[in-house]
Amino acid sequence: MPSDASPAALPHKIVLVDGHALAYRSYFAIKPLTTRAGETVQAIFGFMKTLFRLLREDGHCVIVAFDPPVKTFRHDQFENYKAGRPKTPEDLPGQIDRIRNLVDLLGLVRLEVPGYEADDVIGTLAKRAEALGLEVHILTSDRDSYQLLSDRVKVIRSDWSLFGPAEVQAEYGVTVEQWVDFRALTGDASDNIPGAKGIGKVTAAKLLQEYGSLDTILEQAEQGTLKPIKAGEKIRESAQDVRFSREISRMVTDLDLDIRFEDAHCRNPNLEALTAEFLRLEFKSLLREMNTLFGAPEAEVPEAPRAFEAPAAETNWQAPGAGAVWGYALSKEGDLQAEVQDLAYAEADRVYRAPMMTDPADLGLPAELHAAGAKALSTVLAARGLEVTPGNDPLLMAYLIDPANTHAPVMAERYAGVEWPADVTARAALSRRLLEALPAQMTPEQRRLYDEIERPLSRVLARMELCGVKLDLAYLRGLSERLGAQLSNLEAEIHRHAGREFAISSRDQLEKVLYDELGLSSGKKTKLTGKRSTAASALEPLRDAHPIVNALIEYRELSKLKGTYLDALPGLVNPRTGRVHTTFAQTAVATGRLSSINPNLQNIPVRTELGREIRRGFVAEDGYVLLSADYSQIELRVMAHVSGDEAMRDAFRHGADIHRRTAARILGVSEDTVSPLQRRAAKTINFGVLYGMSAHRLTRELGISYAEAQSFIDGYFGVYPGIRQYIDRTLAFCREHGYVETLLGRRRFVPEVNSTNRTAREAAERIAYNMPIQGTAADIIKIAMVRLEDKLEALGARLLLQVHDELVVEAPEEKAEQVSRVIRDEMQGAFQLEVPLEVEVGQGRTWYDAK
Repeated sequence: MPSDASPAALPHKIVLVDGHALAYRSYFAIKPLTTRAGETVQAIFGFMKTLFRLLREDGHCVIVAFDPPVKTFRHDQFENYKAGRPKTPEDLPGQIDRIRNLVDLLGLVRLEVPGYEADDVIGTLAKRAEALGLEVHILTSDRDSYQLLSDRVKVIRSDWSLFGPAEVQAEYGVTVEQWVDFRALTGDASDNIPGAKGIGKVTAAKLLQEYGSLDTILEQAEQGTLKPIKAGEKIRESAQDVRFSREISRMVTDLDLDIRFEDAHCRNPNLEALTAEFLRLEFKSLLREMNTLFGAPEAEVPEAPRAFEAPAAETNWQAPGAGAVWGYALSKEGDLQAEVQDLAYAEADRVYRAPMMTDPADLGLPAELHAAGAKALSTVLAARGLEVTPGNDPLLMAYLIDPANTHAPVMAERYAGVEWPADVTARAALSRRLLEALPAQMTPEQRRLYDEIERPLSRVLARMELCGVKLDLAYLRGLSERLGAQLSNLEAEIHRHAGREFAISSRDQLEKVLYDELGLSSGKKTKLTGKRSTAASALEPLRDAHPIVNALIEYRELSKLKGTYLDALPGLVNPRTGRVHTTFAQTAVATGRLSSINPNLQNIPVRTELGREIRRGFVAEDGYVLLSADYSQIELRVMAHVSGDEAMRDAFRHGADIHRRTAARILGVSEDTVSPLQRRAAKTINFGVLYGMSAHRLTRELGISYAEAQSFIDGYFGVYPGIRQYIDRTLAFCREHGYVETLLGRRRFVPEVNSTNRTAREAAERIAYNMPIQGTAADIIKIAMVRLEDKLEALGARLLLQVHDELVVEAPEEKAEQVSRVIRDEMQGAFQLEVPLEVEVGQGRTWYDAK
């Protein structure tokens, strides 16, 4: 019923929140966030963060409306209503339930009306508040709300800007009064509302501008006088759908809601219950924000990391001893051309800071630098001619204790309870303390990994980063020009297919061309915006629908190759060395793999011939050749070892084609009768099983039926029962201990493996049985790199790159064969498995030729 309170008792503004819309937006806008217990919580976090922002502004009456858990009248009217929407993620409904509870604990009005959507509740409240002369802001992503807009009613968009009648006119070319008619013509695939088939937004807007209303448009179309004639024909054929779309798009604005805005403005949050809930959800920052918002400092909040207090720096610089631990600041992390902006070291209880503007060469630096991130400091100094190498590094220790410790700030908070300091003297003192404390927290296996692999590897990687790799700039420029010409031809072809010119790189213009003008199917929507997707995954199924699609896919592939590699790489050549230098991140990947950044040279394309041609631009110096040494199917060999499966071990011991043999065993045929498709299917499963490949994915990748795919997977585990036993054994261990580990004792914690949330649990299970395989392979190639370094140097050769299972080496041309033998011997002998490790070594003037 309408409020009868005096205007003075009313809030000046009403904020109406579409609860489900905000929960969905938060779920997809925030990267996956889980508690230590494995519960997914990003939707809750984002929702509450947004609510707090709204509540910070005094005078707001915030009301949250949710869709009811039962079907609405629109479902009754239209059986397929909202059938086009993507399936709700399995871990979202539980989060929405928690959000409902938190809204109640905050003392906010929460409304759900059986049979009606949140839109209808919002529409009713907006009209009621507007009639009382109140300002209304609606937080929603549903464009149906545009029919409510007026001078007093606005929608809050995702960027927090306000969207009103003027914005509707500017963006869509129609008035608010015409909005429902506009939606009736265009339809809404996300709600499965049909609209007029073949009528897009531009045409609909032009018709409404010309004829004023949908009723007039339908009348003219029926009489055959609507212009353009083609649009009239489409609307006449879809007239029934259009009328129905208009009815189902209209919001209900007269629900009988027993609510008084002045009462809804009063909030009485249950701070004790909210505190307990935020602690359980591990929302420390939100808990502090809540206490500030409601003036409740007495609520129990976990302490934020305190500032680290370091001893005062000595004023007189002393030459450092070999055991000094360093703190530093670089002008740019991960860049060989960075400058050392500040430098200090700690010894016992004293800290020394380098005098300002001092050349590092004059500081008497020791040959080995101990620091958090020692490799970065040593490479920058070594690039300036100082003979230094990385020494002990607390970050490497912390990473081995738990690979979630990827950065110094995480390490500092977790193991010292302090913030990672900005001041280099404090960094030096804290790093020294951590170097003394962390070894006691390492298992014997982790200590061995540190001493024998990670610490010596950091020195190997530093040398690789310093060495860099040479590029053939003329070749890359030529290839770029060639691709540029191809792109120009493709652009002309795309425009010819479209019937007009448009900006191919504009997703909105492309969406319009594909779906409005060419009439292609537009079933796939982007999660955040609801717009029809133009991503590769949406275009692939349309390849046979129109020739423009193939041209678009090729255009995008060539454009990416040209922009990401051919045009970018020459600009990354170091002017001092004439080579390109990547940075190998040693603590970035939870499995123990290395990653390459600035630039990423582990991601040079290999799937297409044109992509592989980029490798021709990586060349050896005059008088040298490049050697590419690649482990053959190392992860499958590790799987054979750890699973104990005798059938797989036998295949590797006898040098069989593992994919052909797998196909033959599954299908019950001889190996020489296995077809290329059957071998491909077996190869896909052999590698895919390590990552939890499902029958659905196998169906997509091979273009076979679901039944065939499931039969193939079932047959796989029948042929290799030891692999199923390994998976079961590994999962049982992980559920009991909370972690898995490689053959060398590298651990990864996977707490979500015991999650009650199915999606989170299944993802964790895949991680759990993949990590020991991938991590062991990573450990093995690291061992080989450490053992190879000195032997290669003795032969005048040098390691340049590591691309997961591949090493790239630059060797003197006259010693290429000798270096190849050394590489093969060390890589094959790096670790003793129950099956042989095999290494393929190629050589050539370019990386392409060597590969």
